[in-house]
Amino acid sequence: MEVLLITILPITIFILSSIWAGIDSSKIELKKYKSGISYGPIALTFCCLAGWIVAFPWYLVVRAKIKAGSAQLKEGFELTTLPVDAVARLRPEKAKTKWSSCNLLEPAAQGSRLWQFSVSSKKVKLSGDLRVAEGDDPPAKAVAKDWSDLLSRKLNIATLPPEKVFLRVVELPGCEPDELLPMVEFQIEELSPLPAAQTVWSAEVVPGSGSPGGNQTVLVTIAERSVVENRLEELEASNFLADRLEVPLLRELVHSEPREDGAHIQLVLGADSVLALVSWWFGGRLHDVNSFNLPDHEASRDALAEKINSVAWAGEVAGWMPGEPACHLAMRGDLAADWKEALAKCFGERIREVELASEVGLATATAEFAAWADAHGLMIEEYSVRNRQRFLDGLWMEGIKGVVALMLLGLLGFYVYGSVLQSKLEDKQQLVTVQTNLFTKALSLKAKVEMLEKQKALKYAALQAWSKVSTGLPGELKFTELAFASDRTLDGNTSRELRISGAAEAEKVKLIDDYQEALTRMTRPMTRMEAVNEKEKALLFSDVKVVTIRQDTRKNQTIWSLVCEFNGE
Repeated sequence: MEVLLITILPITIFILSSIWAGIDSSKIELKKYKSGISYGPIALTFCCLAGWIVAFPWYLVVRAKIKAGSAQLKEGFELTTLPVDAVARLRPEKAKTKWSSCNLLEPAAQGSRLWQFSVSSKKVKLSGDLRVAEGDDPPAKAVAKDWSDLLSRKLNIATLPPEKVFLRVVELPGCEPDELLPMVEFQIEELSPLPAAQTVWSAEVVPGSGSPGGNQTVLVTIAERSVVENRLEELEASNFLADRLEVPLLRELVHSEPREDGAHIQLVLGADSVLALVSWWFGGRLHDVNSFNLPDHEASRDALAEKINSVAWAGEVAGWMPGEPACHLAMRGDLAADWKEALAKCFGERIREVELASEVGLATATAEFAAWADAHGLMIEEYSVRNRQRFLDGLWMEGIKGVVALMLLGLLGFYVYGSVLQSKLEDKQQLVTVQTNLFTKALSLKAKVEMLEKQKALKYAALQAWSKVSTGLPGELKFTELAFASDRTLDGNTSRELRISGAAEAEKVKLIDDYQEALTRMTRPMTRMEAVNEKEKALLFSDVKVVTIRQDTRKNQTIWSLVCEFNGE
């Protein structure tokens, strides 16, 4: 039974997977896309059946490209259904996400920290928190993507330090989500401190920032391209193929609801510096964002106060800054108290300390934002395509390995099954050989028995013949020799003869002729079956011949010799 399952299972997989590919190709409109396998459902099914080892993995790769929206349409065709990514960009906030799980990798004091989340249509839930030692790679089992990612997609998020990005706030007219990035692109040269070709940027609408005039507040995040490339290459070297790059600290800056009026300042202690993130909220709208990365010494405190005062003065000139704004201060790390004293030069007694989100809360907010994000983030397109291609190449190789393993398993099954049949055949052949030998021996024994029985019967018949011949011999005649002979003739019959030799007085020649005549008429006992046949068949001898009759004058005797041929077998 096990051998039968091993043999049938691969064939069943080939047939069912080929049928599924044909049905699925109709759903995703495979014929509309450029590929070497863009056939109709029926043709694709037969193609998979004929060359499953190549055709089926090939179809999975093309299918993944279509689902990701990276496949090219043939000329003259238009999509009736949008790719998965395009649909996601058009859905409202908190629509069903395409991700099933999420990994967030961010630098830590020693090494890195890997947050793991499960993603559902309603929420993101923490499922793991791993510490990765410096110099070690993240666990491959946790971050690697395999065949299961085609059905249960995994989102890999990496982070950039907040001091590596520039933040800008811009007012734009209200628009559709897919129109936002082109609008920002027209202004990126003015917004960026670096040439646009040397930057990577993203934009997101600040929640609740709508104005009566229909404008919306957009937060633009800008990073130097070389910094992003270095980070992505580091991730590739550690076998972490990132789908997005995020700045978690922005999730504290941009809430789902507008903040209280005033300056919201976050002080984050780094290894040898302090990051000051300052956002200005008034009337439920974000007006400005500034980030300052300052050395952790006394001169930096005064420098921070001067920068805040200059922003406040610019806000007063622009008309969105009130005369005495409040300060909402949040500090992360063991910061010296004189940082708060320096801010008092700007805000006086209007400083209120607030709590920052926990590390778990900040990581969860980042994962939740990325899972439903419309924008591409700070991820470089070339690296995204390259990572996707590495994933598809990995699937291709794994598919080939799986198919080869399956075929080897099938061949092994056939070999085992053939070995079992060969063993059974050899057992049967051995049994036949044994039986043949026994049969041959039996035939040989039977032939010997038959021969012995014939010899026995022959001897008995010979004795009977000798008895009759002796009884019928006239007294004047004397036997000198009685001999019995049995030979096989050329026609396959058996010739049996009784040779009689004797002597008589010279004048008794007539008795020899009479004796010959008597032998000719001599009969033998008959069986019941023989009794119904002709009478001649009961004769003992079929022929009696005189071989020799000669005179021995010296002894005055006649020497005679007769040959009697037995009648039948």
